[in-house]
Amino acid sequence: MSLISVEEWMNASDEERQRIHKSWDTSKGEGKEIASTVAGLFSKECVYNISEVNILNHNGEWLVDACVVADDYDNLKDRKNFEFLGFRVTFSSQEDQTA
Repeated sequence: MSLISVEEWMNASDEERQRIHKSWDTSKGEGKEIASTVAGLFSKECVYNISEVNILNHNGEWLVDACVVADDYDNLKDRKNFEFLGFRVTFSSQEDQTA
């Protein structure tokens, strides 16, 4: 387990973040606080119209899932390697959430 503060995470290099992220046992919630903080920052700084941001535990990796309006989703749905502060970002459509 790697103990790191949010401040240390923000100041870490991409390589350090990748190493630390891989060391977390996400099934035990390790790194969840940092992922939540980064998701909140992404929501505030993103230029797209985000209605909701969540973190997902996907195969032992924290992902930021941004729910965006339909017009933005059409532009973002095929982006595969989008990252923000060491976390992969996925996009979902606000219309899918309300259906």
